[in-house]
Amino acid sequence: MTRHFVMGALLLGLAACTASAESIPHDNSSQVAGRGTRVEVATIQPTDARLDLSLTGEVEGAEDAMLASALGGYVESVKVRSGDRVSKGQLLVAVDRALYGAAYSQAEAQRDLAKVELGRLQKMGDAVSPSQLSQAETQLKVAEAGLQQASVRLRRASVVAPFAGVVSAVSVSEGEVAGPGTPVVRLVQLDPAIVKVQVSDRDVVAIQPGQDVIVTAAAIGQQLTGTVTHVSPVGDGNTRSFQVEVKVDNADRVLLPGMVSRVTIHRDMGEAIVVPQDWVISRRDGHGVFLEVDGSAAWRPVTLGQVLHNQVVVEDGLGSGDRVIMVGHRELLEGDPVLVSREGECCTDGRVRYGVEEG
Repeated sequence: MTRHFVMGALLLGLAACTASAESIPHDNSSQVAGRGTRVEVATIQPTDARLDLSLTGEVEGAEDAMLASALGGYVESVKVRSGDRVSKGQLLVAVDRALYGAAYSQAEAQRDLAKVELGRLQKMGDAVSPSQLSQAETQLKVAEAGLQQASVRLRRASVVAPFAGVVSAVSVSEGEVAGPGTPVVRLVQLDPAIVKVQVSDRDVVAIQPGQDVIVTAAAIGQQLTGTVTHVSPVGDGNTRSFQVEVKVDNADRVLLPGMVSRVTIHRDMGEAIVVPQDWVISRRDGHGVFLEVDGSAAWRPVTLGQVLHNQVVVEDGLGSGDRVIMVGHRELLEGDPVLVSREGECCTDGRVRYGVEEG
């Protein structure tokens, strides 16, 4: 009897649960989630592809040299002051020229003496042994080498300008003794000026030598035209940035070393299909995007072109009217059902437009 009672209680409980479940309203959101992945879609339209970068840099001289006396010695004369403009080859500082000049004269006399002695022996013919003649020839070679050495030392006793520029600093005075290799003059070439900027690895691929850029500085209040002359092939290991050098004509010397400047790079590439890089999925066999086609995800391989900051030009694979899945695409597989929760149009100035936007 107890067993019949237990079985009856179970049946009554099951019936109650069924009635309770039927009385609970259905959750539509859970059913929607079960039918597909919610995504956002952008309809592709061609746009004007262009690159706009604004970078902060520092002005430097085209040439900047710390000039020194290689041998050092007594400073006989200083021919320039800070701020002087000098031409290439101009004498700036003389260091022990009298001493090295005397050594040169001595070496020259020894060379002349050895030359005369060799000539005298050669005229004596058979009266001179071969060993005597050979010794005289060797002495002449030694004397000529000594003269050449003295000539180099005399030349290095004069600190001359290796290029035309402006004297930035003079660190010695007449009567001082300069140590070997101690800088005595800093010389800077101001025209042209060089502006160096650091560019991220994402943007550097869009910059090429020969590009024209706009250079501005708060101190000059005008725009100057510059040209990219060098793009470093190796990035900084700490910052992952690449150094780019811009040459600017600076005949009026309005740009001075140490000034902070801004370099604006603008590059038009005509009409193209441009999408944010985040929409593109990389696989082992190449790049691609997911399209929304009749409520399903469809994989579309693409060929990528120029990178434009956080966007990329799609050279092949997408056309006008394609509906690219831009949100929710990372977890999709070919043929997965999708539910479009938002639609827009790509892209204007890097932005997706949704309906009618003001401003």
